[in-house]
Amino acid sequence: MTDFNNEICQKFSKTFAEVFRFSFYASRRYKVYEIPKRTGGLRKIAQPSAELKEYQRYIISNIFSHFPIHASVYSYQRDKNIKQMALEHLKSNFLLRIDFIDFFSSIQSEHIREFLRSKSKTVLPVTLKEHDITLINLLVCKGGRLTIGAPSSPIISNIILYDLDEFLTLYCSQRDITYTRYADDLYFSTSKPDILKYILPSLSEYLKTFFIRLRINNKKTINTSRKTSQQVTGLRLTTDRKLSIGRDKKRYIKSLIFKYSKQKLDFKQLNYLKGYLSYIYSIEPEYIQNLKTKYSSDLIQELLPLKRP
Repeated sequence: MTDFNNEICQKFSKTFAEVFRFSFYASRRYKVYEIPKRTGGLRKIAQPSAELKEYQRYIISNIFSHFPIHASVYSYQRDKNIKQMALEHLKSNFLLRIDFIDFFSSIQSEHIREFLRSKSKTVLPVTLKEHDITLINLLVCKGGRLTIGAPSSPIISNIILYDLDEFLTLYCSQRDITYTRYADDLYFSTSKPDILKYILPSLSEYLKTFFIRLRINNKKTINTSRKTSQQVTGLRLTTDRKLSIGRDKKRYIKSLIFKYSKQKLDFKQLNYLKGYLSYIYSIEPEYIQNLKTKYSSDLIQELLPLKRP
């Protein structure tokens, strides 16, 4: 096995002192800004500099990509998407959603250090010494925490929660409950009444012993049945057991199409409309046919040039 510090130095043609000096000031190499949340308020984004991103991508490929991600996880993976996740819950009558507070920033450098110390020897093709783990932490954390905006944060959050996902999967499989996770959104569904109410206390008890201090956002805990509106990562589960983007989004998309037909759509709105119509085509293709009936096939085909009936 080779040493990580030798490999990263060769990759970037620098001495270890130069790489470590860069990492020491890595927390200053972020552009921080805020964007509106879909549910209201602002979300802070910390985008690494181009050079820091290169280091983070190297660490992803050579360190974190070697660790397993639990099968119940659907976030930030090329071969999985929110449609597949929503389909897991489509046949159930009862749905519970649980959310964590400040998910990424709850994962700190000390947690990454503990994880790498305990797991790396049996998984990685390179040897990690203490100074290597320190270097990795400096390069993937800002102020000792994961951030939204760093390319390394999603995969770290996925692999470091493996034991939590395994606990919940086993717990649920013994009770005919389906469990999936998308980042900090945990979904549980079943057709058995009155059993989802035990999930929250069981999860809370487990988190007392978990090495990361994850806090449940009780304000966002949602328990619904088939009789009411159910949503999984923004997709609506209809009463006839189909997936839909929902009425509000459909109404907004129609308004954009109308503006486009009157040549009143700006470039940014047009790109959004094209992208979202492609998304609708993958989720609810029959709705595209409804739009073609309402606005004409030619008009919709202009917005979906690569999609054919």
